[in-house]
Amino acid sequence: MPTALQGAVIIKKDGLKIQYRKKCESCGHVDSSTTSTSVSSSSSTKLVSSFRCTKCRNNQRIEILGGLG
Repeated sequence: MPTALQGAVIIKKDGLKIQYRKKCESCGHVDSSTTSTSVSSSSSTKLVSSFRCTKCRNNQRIEILGGLG
């Protein structure tokens, strides 16, 4: 199963497609918009991205570990 390691809260899993919300690890703000993406079935593959928090302006890294578990 895909797992959010940092910077994201997974809200829906559907096969290899997931929906998540961006989360700032610095201030705890969770974005109200939803982002959809596909992840690899390999449990060792990471989705890596980043964003700037709209509340505190922190540059936040997103890491989601792939896999179907």
